[in-house]
Amino acid sequence: MARLDIEGMDELNAAFGRIQDVPQSVTGKALNDMAAIAAAAIKRSGESMGVRDPESSVHILDKITTTKPKFTAAGGYQDITFSGSRRRGSKSTRNAEIAFINEYGKRGQPARPFMGRAMTENEAKIADAGGDVLGDWIEKEFNR
Repeated sequence: MARLDIEGMDELNAAFGRIQDVPQSVTGKALNDMAAIAAAAIKRSGESMGVRDPESSVHILDKITTTKPKFTAAGGYQDITFSGSRRRGSKSTRNAEIAFINEYGKRGQPARPFMGRAMTENEAKIADAGGDVLGDWIEKEFNR
């Protein structure tokens, strides 16, 4: 007959209890760090795919902005968008619309999926940035 003795379960349960509720400040920092990496990757991807309009002095790639973190029961999210608009003659077009058309295309203009490509190619870097923040916080909680 085999016997298994487990020791330290009370300490482990107590440690898990301390990390079950991640503070919003930690979640917010993780989301901010992840969004910063994603925004930089989107800009690089857009540059490499020719999204920059040479006829415009205001480029959508220079207007990438991130919103404040929004917290949910599952953690949260942060939006990345393109602020401002561009004017040609009497017509004004939002930069977010220009980015959308570049990403998905339209009749006569093929898609240049610079955002999707950036997110796919950099998903590990983006996730690692958030994981580093959460890992540091967990280390502090376990070592209290």
